[in-house]
Amino acid sequence: MELRTAADFADDPRPLFELDAETSGDEPGDVDHEFTDYEAWLEETWRHPLLSHELTSVALVDGRPAAFSAARTDGATRYHTGMTGTARAFRGRGLAKLAKNDSLHRARAAGFTEAFTGNDAGNEPMLAINKWFGYEICATEVRYVRELG
Repeated sequence: MELRTAADFADDPRPLFELDAETSGDEPGDVDHEFTDYEAWLEETWRHPLLSHELTSVALVDGRPAAFSAARTDGATRYHTGMTGTARAFRGRGLAKLAKNDSLHRARAAGFTEAFTGNDAGNEPMLAINKWFGYEICATEVRYVRELG
């Protein structure tokens, strides 16, 4: 296992797109989403102005991206984990926790002083990881749903 950053994929981020697509598709939530358009992902995710390639950590197993923790920042003091996930074939090995830990340590070393994250209430694995890291609830969000038909 090796930890790298998203910056190491600058020449070819497609392996991260594939990992993001697989893990995001499995993330609990109200609305299912699917990444199928690489060019849209490049524009909306990879080139997003708040995404930090240097703070986004990627766990590689046998040279293949297996887990990641995407970091966004305000460029000053605030760091936010936008997504953390593990490919199905590698789940249960603690790779998401390792990637998130690496990203958090990089953020602290870079001078960030506040770390934020968000989770769906049904995402027990990430809730457990975030509790382990010492995250505390600072806000809650209530979503309402209505059938249209």
